Amino acid sequence: MVGTPPGQVPASASQGPVKVSSACWLGRSGRAASRAFLAAVVLASMGRVDAVEVSDRLSELSRRAMSSATTSNLQALEAYGATATGTDRQLAKYAAGIAKYRARRYLEAEEAFAEISPGHGWVSERAAYYRARCGVLAEDFERALDSLDQFLRHYPESQFIASAVRLQVESLLRLRRLDQARSVLDVNRGRLEEPVRLYLAGRVEHIDGNRRKAIEHYREAYYHFPFSDQADASERHLDRLRASMGAAYPAAPAKWRLARAELLYDRRQYSRSSAEFTRALSSGLSGEDRDKAIVLRGAADFGRRANSTAYSALARARPASPDLDARRLYLLCELERRQGLVRPMLSSLSKLAEQHGGSPWYERALRTVGNFYFLRDDRMEYLRIFRRLVEAFPDGEHAPYAHWKICWRAWMDRSEGRATLLAEHLERYPAADTAAHAIYWLGRLSQQEGRDDEARSYFLGLVAEFPHYYWAGLARERLKQLGTSPTRDEVTRQIERLIPPPRVLASEPSSSTRARLEVGRALHRLGVGDEARRELQRVNHRQADAHFAGLALGRLHAGLGEHYRGLREMKRYAYGYLRFPIESIDAEYWTYLFPIGWEQSLRSRSRRHRLDPYLVAALIRQESEFNPVARSVAGARGLMQVMPSTGRGLFRRLGIPNFSTRKLTNPDTSLRLGTFHLKEALAKFDGQLELALAGYNAGDRRIPQWLKLGPFDEPAEFVETIPFSETRGYVQAVMRNRALYSLIYGD
Repeated sequence: MVGTPPGQVPASASQGPVKVSSACWLGRSGRAASRAFLAAVVLASMGRVDAVEVSDRLSELSRRAMSSATTSNLQALEAYGATATGTDRQLAKYAAGIAKYRARRYLEAEEAFAEISPGHGWVSERAAYYRARCGVLAEDFERALDSLDQFLRHYPESQFIASAVRLQVESLLRLRRLDQARSVLDVNRGRLEEPVRLYLAGRVEHIDGNRRKAIEHYREAYYHFPFSDQADASERHLDRLRASMGAAYPAAPAKWRLARAELLYDRRQYSRSSAEFTRALSSGLSGEDRDKAIVLRGAADFGRRANSTAYSALARARPASPDLDARRLYLLCELERRQGLVRPMLSSLSKLAEQHGGSPWYERALRTVGNFYFLRDDRMEYLRIFRRLVEAFPDGEHAPYAHWKICWRAWMDRSEGRATLLAEHLERYPAADTAAHAIYWLGRLSQQEGRDDEARSYFLGLVAEFPHYYWAGLARERLKQLGTSPTRDEVTRQIERLIPPPRVLASEPSSSTRARLEVGRALHRLGVGDEARRELQRVNHRQADAHFAGLALGRLHAGLGEHYRGLREMKRYAYGYLRFPIESIDAEYWTYLFPIGWEQSLRSRSRRHRLDPYLVAALIRQESEFNPVARSVAGARGLMQVMPSTGRGLFRRLGIPNFSTRKLTNPDTSLRLGTFHLKEALAKFDGQLELALAGYNAGDRRIPQWLKLGPFDEPAEFVETIPFSETRGYVQAVMRNRALYSLIYGD
């Protein structure tokens, strides 16, 4: 808008969300159009999966009873069920049972579930399971075993089989029928999750007085499944056994300690894994196992930033395994880089090249050293290192990254060979994210050199293949200048040939997914949201029809105001969505992927500072995903991720009394502080949105340093040159999000 800085809108601008008209969408290539039509069919079919209907009256009564299981609420629900017929009658009985179960009125719940006879599909199956569960919780284990036996015979393929078998074993334990419990565990070895089976086997032996056998089972659960609930329970029993047995308590196998430490390390639990590696080393490890423990403990200490401890141990280590030694040298390289020890870092790199030149750890070390010089803007050195990486590992994991740094330096230096490098990058790494970057800058180069038709072809190809990438947004702006053409020339066709196609969505849910959608919807209508979620989450997110479950989960969480949970589910089940044309998926889908939580406050606070509300929503989506209590590793809090120190100053400047860190998680307070802070950032950088966003993420003080890396002919050059990958990605993501919010909700 004329006279308005980027990122801001006049106070009179329309604030109401409207559905996007297909007339505003840019044309696409034939291939993209066919993909769009296929995906359009996908969500159009959503209305055909709701075979189980819950009446509005039943939904109202059930939700009321779930919320508060008072006598009057339960009587109203039961009275409805007594007069209802067919499925509604069974659903009402099930709802009454669940409401009583949740209120811990197990005997009453058991009676309610017992009224539902077999033959009513999933309702009967769930009722039979919960009936047995209520018997266990009511501690009538004999009756519970009868119910469990009936359930297991009637529903041998049920999703609740594992839970039912577990209840069966636990009931037998309480009745001290230990031989029966052993038999059940043996027969159902493949049905139970392994940590559950091991823990229960430990309980059987422990109760029977076979302490050494119990220890073996508990230890397997503890050491091999450290993230299970059974690991914690097993640890408690092991502690008691250790205390009671004293010197007779057998030592744990050192290899088991090593396995547990590795699992903890893989989950990035560096402090816990370092301690476990230390225990493994003191337990008598030898040979390659000992070498592995030393090197991986060093890696864990590096991860927890215990630099001196990690460095001294790794410097002394001499593992016999070439892979372990390569990893050791790589870790030394990382530690030396972190501490600014340039000569030792280069020495470690040289040793890797000489002794392990084909190792992936050498490739990683090259990236590490290249980045060291890149962040120092030592262009000669980082280009030398990145060229070495590309030459030594042309198909390696980090080759696209290194090659792109070479391409971008050539662009910024206005090198004559930049066109060749960009084309080479696209040809060699079409599956990398940087392929979109290469297409955009090839288009810009063509435009700069007066080849407008060729530039148009690049931009059209970019928009067709990467419709919601940051670079596609820039391409659309360029196409407005150049004008669009439906012609697909050789450049466009080459892009289509090179770029791997996006994920293909199924046009109809499979029968199993359809059944889960039906059950999930019915449970949600009954007010049993946790069960509905679990049912829908049983759909494998990698399936071609998983997006149906994603949409249902998005609806469920949106109805509860849990925008961030819905967004996370949608991201998981609709992965690859940034390559789906906007019109290829129903508008509802996009609103869950790009929600606007606390909309009235967001729009009001944005309007007060003349900010585009879609920019604010875009920033929040990237900062906190609309989780009001989000907390970053650095300590930033709330929707707009305000640091406590910044928040204290903003409280004072805005005249808000009684600052506390907890108040930063109040949505309106976060919006009040964050929009003011963003307005100031924009003012500080004269309305240059890219600079303001970079400052919001990385701190204002870095921007003048980064501007010296130019000169920049356009804002996109500055964004591409930002040294920090996190900040570079952040700016691009917020700009991309803003464009999508405007498409989904804007005029």
